[in-house]
Amino acid sequence: MYISEIILRDFRNYSSVSLALQNGVNIFCGANAQGKTNLVEAIYYTCVGRSPRTPRDKELIRWDGESAYLSASAQKACGKVMVEGYLTRTEKRISINGLPISRMGELMGAINAVFFSPDELKIIKESPSDRRRFMDIDISQLSKAYFYDLNRYNKTLAQRNRLLKTGGNITDQLSVWDLQLADTGSRIIKARAAFIDKLKVYAKNAHAELTDGAESLDVDYECIPSYDRADIREAYLAELSRTRTKDLFNGYTNIGVHKDDIALGIGGADIRAYGSQGQQRTATLALKLAELEIFAGETGEYPILILDDVLSELDTARQRKLIERIKNVQTLITCTHTDIAFDSAAVFTVKAGSISREQPGSE
Repeated sequence: MYISEIILRDFRNYSSVSLALQNGVNIFCGANAQGKTNLVEAIYYTCVGRSPRTPRDKELIRWDGESAYLSASAQKACGKVMVEGYLTRTEKRISINGLPISRMGELMGAINAVFFSPDELKIIKESPSDRRRFMDIDISQLSKAYFYDLNRYNKTLAQRNRLLKTGGNITDQLSVWDLQLADTGSRIIKARAAFIDKLKVYAKNAHAELTDGAESLDVDYECIPSYDRADIREAYLAELSRTRTKDLFNGYTNIGVHKDDIALGIGGADIRAYGSQGQQRTATLALKLAELEIFAGETGEYPILILDDVLSELDTARQRKLIERIKNVQTLITCTHTDIAFDSAAVFTVKAGSISREQPGSE
């Protein structure tokens, strides 16, 4: 899988850009605040229908514009696909191969991507919600059913929480919502557990390679015990019953997939709390490399890899190991200078919302 062309109009600081990409490494070089991250943000948006930087689509529209357009044309094993996005100050519309989609779930899997920036360290060191989002974005790209289950769960959870805030004799009503939460939640737990089972193996191998075997990364899913789905559902209902008094007192649901987390450890120490900056950075990179392998295993082809201002954060040895691991993946790299040892890379200069490709051998 690779993206062959990206078109932007009135997106962030780009008035109009049409850019051909190669199936390999593409490097976007320029000073800060020139538009490098804006470009890869747009590419990621065509893959998952959301920005990795802001939940507000209107912020993606050029400051003096009323609307924005973005499109990505990709070549997949099954054929060509083009994703287009039309954004206004009040709405967004997305189409695939010229056909508008009615639900965001239809976009999932059209073009798959793994995104890595320095901000992704929050997967390791910040809140459980960041780690849940990490899981949810990946699994949603691999499974539309999961994406819809997640939406259904969040709507049910919101309705249960509204009921909890009303007080009074609501036991029978809560039981109805409990059944729905347990039913949908058990499917989500099962999917997440399967994802983490794969992730932990690939991440451990990638981490061992990055650290030359000096450290071992352990990854586990912290949730209601996950065996077969029927057992999860019954355990879920039991937990909701056990915490009902607390839920009524607090006015919200205290347990469930919206509280799950990923445990990350090295040598028995929890690196979420006690890992050094270097350990957290290396663990995050290992998770990203693991994502690539999961996508390849599930879909038969690698996703697009986006590395936004990442290589400057890595020492020379880790840069070299990363380069070796991604040689078969279309990779989009942003950086401030191009002294990076990639063979046959396409190098682009980004300046004030304008992009030009450097000719081989140019200074």
